[in-house]
Amino acid sequence: MRIVVVGDLHAQEGKLWRILDEAGLRDPDGGPSDGLRRGETHLVLLGDLVHAKSRTVYAHLAGVERYDEFDPDHLARAERAQEEFLRRVAAFLAPLPEGVATILLGNHDANAVTPDQGPLRSDDVSHLEWKPGYGRELPADLARWVASWPREVVLDGVHFAHVGPRPEHNVYDTAFYLENRRRWIYADADALQGTPYRFGVYGHTPVRGGLNLASKGRALLLDGNGHDGEYVWAELLTADEGVRVRLRGLVFDEFVPG
Repeated sequence: MRIVVVGDLHAQEGKLWRILDEAGLRDPDGGPSDGLRRGETHLVLLGDLVHAKSRTVYAHLAGVERYDEFDPDHLARAERAQEEFLRRVAAFLAPLPEGVATILLGNHDANAVTPDQGPLRSDDVSHLEWKPGYGRELPADLARWVASWPREVVLDGVHFAHVGPRPEHNVYDTAFYLENRRRWIYADADALQGTPYRFGVYGHTPVRGGLNLASKGRALLLDGNGHDGEYVWAELLTADEGVRVRLRGLVFDEFVPG
């Protein structure tokens, strides 16, 4: 089985289409490739499609010089841009057979469809989209679609989820934020031990450069799309004897003075 995995996009639509083009999953007309339609490759998006992670990306979304989330016009523009992005993703996936493509529910996605959960924050920007008292409601059809995304999927023994291999890692309640459930990646232990999974791929934890492994080398961390022009995706080739993992994209791009 060939599996293409895309880490957290955070409203960076151009990176998604570039990745799908590089992976051979998009036709020149912008629709799914014949191979994807036939199920020759499985596509997994690890979640967090919404909420830009920087004020710069928000400014691009809103078409303004400097984004101010407390400006109702800026916020409305950012909401509309992300709603249009979600609709284009849904349209791309619509022709595919069931089970060929999966979008996992990230904590930012869950926050967007949970009105009574307070706004999340990334560095110096608050994510006020679709929050009562700030933004408008997420259109009902989009809210139902996002809420339907699963929290995990297993393909040929490989586990995919937004945060981690345990069920509690991917429950985005108040305790999720208080307990910092990404801490499992720092432990010198195999978090997949005792599970039926032979490998795991997860997003949520920002990483840059190189191959980012956890769980004694049995888990790949793939939240690498947040920094400027960097973009990361993985190609997994599964077989009875094991899983070949290939990291693709531009995993590190930095000017070092001196």
